[in-house]
Amino acid sequence: MEHPNPATSPRFGVALLRVSTDKQFQEGESIETQRRKVEFVARRERIDVVRFFIEHYSGRKTDRRILDELFVFLDENRDIDAVIVGDIDRFTRGGTEVYLQLKRQLRELNVSLVDTTGIIQPERNRLEHLGVEYQWSIESPSHYAEIFMAEKARAEASDILTRTIGQQIQLTRDGYQCRAPNFGYQNEKIVTEDGKKKTIMVPHAIEAPWIVRMFELKADGSWRDDAICEAINAMGYKSRSMNLFDPDTRRVVGQTGGKPLDVKQLNRYIEKTIYCGVRCELWNQNQPVLAPIEALVSRDLFNRANRGTLKVTQLRDGSVEIKEARAEQGNHRHNPEFLLRHVVACPQCEKPLVASRSKGKSGNYFGYFHCNRGHKYFGVSQKEFEKTVGNYLDSLQAKPGFLPLFREVVRDVWIQKNRSRKQDGDQIRQHISALEQRQASLVDKIASSKSAIVQEKLEVQIEVVRQIWTAC
Repeated sequence: MEHPNPATSPRFGVALLRVSTDKQFQEGESIETQRRKVEFVARRERIDVVRFFIEHYSGRKTDRRILDELFVFLDENRDIDAVIVGDIDRFTRGGTEVYLQLKRQLRELNVSLVDTTGIIQPERNRLEHLGVEYQWSIESPSHYAEIFMAEKARAEASDILTRTIGQQIQLTRDGYQCRAPNFGYQNEKIVTEDGKKKTIMVPHAIEAPWIVRMFELKADGSWRDDAICEAINAMGYKSRSMNLFDPDTRRVVGQTGGKPLDVKQLNRYIEKTIYCGVRCELWNQNQPVLAPIEALVSRDLFNRANRGTLKVTQLRDGSVEIKEARAEQGNHRHNPEFLLRHVVACPQCEKPLVASRSKGKSGNYFGYFHCNRGHKYFGVSQKEFEKTVGNYLDSLQAKPGFLPLFREVVRDVWIQKNRSRKQDGDQIRQHISALEQRQASLVDKIASSKSAIVQEKLEVQIEVVRQIWTAC
């Protein structure tokens, strides 16, 4: 490959700037630092940089979309003869094999690789003094240095990941938080007994009451899932908002979230053991660990809300056990025509009677309570069965002293239920008050705005607020 003298002829080139993560791109200065170094080298070598390819992706990977776009751009623009990178580790961390493969691809396009540190030297013909050139006579004086730096970059990536991920795994096994908080919690730094700062989750002032109320209503057993969702939404529930980023520029282009609670999301929350203070995830090898956090609900409330599908128990040695019984939980149909189904036991096997309707000779359907579990069939017509049960209940007499005790129990339950309803009502009123303030603010903005487009958008927002207000 021939390399023109930089002092006499200008060259066209592109630059590849890379950081490993989106966080480094958004919060760090590495991209701008690389850009300044590249621009300095480009001026020195008289290279006109026609395009900057900015990548925020791991250099260990081989499926790099930005790198593929770079090679496509080079193939379509054959007048470009240089790719400038900040360093070999900014080009790739895949090791010697990947580095040499990428250099071969550049050589096939007649493009040279330039780094700002000056390690990569131009290729030379070792038979140039004889005026002869062969493929084997072309080599770079810095070949071994490049191989060393490529392997060093790969080893550095492995060392960094081993230290950081390994420590995060250990912290997770100890019950600490190493990522974004679960819904209902927020992250907070604490100082442990050994003087180290670690992250735990603490209840979120707004979201935590929603989670607690979900478990209470689910454990009550008398609420349908859709009714629970309506009650929580009336308290002001909205899912967390998250930014949407452009895949190329990583600039914020919108937001997602802010959705009301639905049945699927409700069941996801109910199954999360973290809300009763137990962490169970892959880094724990799926073993439950007591997390050093304030549980939003008790283990008893968690078990009652899950109704046997998940059960969390603490053993005598202090460890925690999670039992799953999803297969045992049959999806029994609730038929309002047979309210006494599974209430009265079979007189032969003492198991609950089941109920169904059978078609008679007249073509009409008749209800029966029946059982044939390992014995001769037993069946009673629905009309006769319900009449017998009703007569039995009418004949029951309370023991002396029972009714006053029963009244006290009913009174305590009523007070507890109404206390919870009062709290829900207070939250709903606060939510409605916030909506009223939001609506008034939007109306003021419409009055002060002179742009028709802005007024139209504000009117749409007011309509959304009105719909939420109506739902409450």
